[in-house]
Amino acid sequence: MLLEERLSQISQIVDEQGSATIDFLAQKLEVSKDTIRRDLMKLESRKKLHRVHGGAIPIGKEAEILNYEERSNISSNLKKKIASKIKNLIKDHSTLIFDSSTTVEAAIKQLDNLSISTITNSLTNAILLSKYEKATVQLLPGKLNKNQLFLYGAETVEKLSQYQVDFTILGVFALSNDGLFIHTQEEGIVKRKMIQQGKQVIALADHTKLNKEGFFKICDLKEIDYLITDEKIEGELMKNLNDNNVKVVTINE
Repeated sequence: MLLEERLSQISQIVDEQGSATIDFLAQKLEVSKDTIRRDLMKLESRKKLHRVHGGAIPIGKEAEILNYEERSNISSNLKKKIASKIKNLIKDHSTLIFDSSTTVEAAIKQLDNLSISTITNSLTNAILLSKYEKATVQLLPGKLNKNQLFLYGAETVEKLSQYQVDFTILGVFALSNDGLFIHTQEEGIVKRKMIQQGKQVIALADHTKLNKEGFFKICDLKEIDYLITDEKIEGELMKNLNDNNVKVVTINE
């Protein structure tokens, strides 16, 4: 197979399937993984797709990937407005799991007067919670992601399986009709387990995260109970949220 023919096929597969792993493409096209990696680099340079950890996704379907410092500085006022709605859902003496989202960090700041038992894989969120006299904090074990300041891995997932909490609070990297997504499997597996261990799941997302996808699917829409966002959702996405019994809360309500 000629190079250009193979590149065309890769681009078509990624567009049609919404994502493709290096392993899958190598097997499908009967070439080595290194060849696929070089092909993906060529296609990305031509703006035909975006490379992500372990594969590729189509142009326009990905949410932007930023490090912790960059994420914390973006739309801070909007995050505060979204986070303010959390106070109406969390009651005193609740047990909660918090992920490593900076929007979740803003939500934690709304709960400083509550007696809560908390679990998190985020260093920054653990430090923040440690300042609250009425909060107890369990920091999950695992391998440290130095850019995003969260812990992950088999040890993290194993420890999470020991807990059952009232609420799991997570920030959304990307959400579409097909569910919730993240850009790496390592973080996605932890978030998936957090969702499984929460009796109710509250997802926080501004409008830029909606109708987007990432490389790794965390869960279906039916697995979240609340979506707190900043703008009214309309069209097919809103219909699917309603069909999956997701309660949508906007900052103007």
